[in-house]
Amino acid sequence: MTDIVTSPQNPQLKLARKLQRRRPRETERLFLVEGEDLVRAGLDTGAKARVLFLDAEREPEIPMGDLPGHVLHVDPELLRAVSDLAHAPRVMGIFEMPAPADLAQLLAARTAPWIVLDGIGDPGNVGTVLRTAAAFGAGGIITLPGTADVYGSKALRASMGAVFRLPIASVASVEELLALRAQLPDLRIVALDGNGSALLQHVPAAPHTLLVLGAERDGVASELVDSADLTVRIEQDADVESVNVGVAASLALYEWSRGAGS
Repeated sequence: MTDIVTSPQNPQLKLARKLQRRRPRETERLFLVEGEDLVRAGLDTGAKARVLFLDAEREPEIPMGDLPGHVLHVDPELLRAVSDLAHAPRVMGIFEMPAPADLAQLLAARTAPWIVLDGIGDPGNVGTVLRTAAAFGAGGIITLPGTADVYGSKALRASMGAVFRLPIASVASVEELLALRAQLPDLRIVALDGNGSALLQHVPAAPHTLLVLGAERDGVASELVDSADLTVRIEQDADVESVNVGVAASLALYEWSRGAGS
């Protein structure tokens, strides 16, 4: 007979509740994944699950043979208390974040364009950009301060599992980002800006390119715009407000994937 967790004081459940907040996620380097699709995405990519929680009254569709060793069957009321969703899923998991890697080495090894998120505070937009980046084969994602946590529940759901398929790095400042040029002389920083000097579709993709995207209202920080090797804009009707960052990322990566400007 399977033992069922019935106490909210279970240490793993307490950890799961704590991981709904950003600071504990960053401190523990763990994040909570909710739902069968996202848990499956993590397991399929080899991400390390610290523990999985299964609804004791509803078997998940994930084959039990695919689950890691540490599995807890949990009273559904306790899962509902932990979950950030309107309806608690049948399975949740605590996953380990990838070990920090040297960003310059990652950029050197993965030559496809990388996306830099500058102050994108909406987690849904962050997740959408991750999903788009994975779909079009981007090299990875770099986040600057002010950007929503890619490992938060809303960003995870919007990413549709892309968080498991892309290298993700963060830098503490614009200065740290710009300092990468000293290690990668051919690094090209391209800022998407409403007043960009060139149309995006006229600029060819190049190895070791960082495409910097800002929030819809504020755009890319002026320091980054001024320091960029190139500023680009998306051609659109003058009477229409700027597209959101998810759409902008899709347009940019689509153009570059089809050889824009070449």
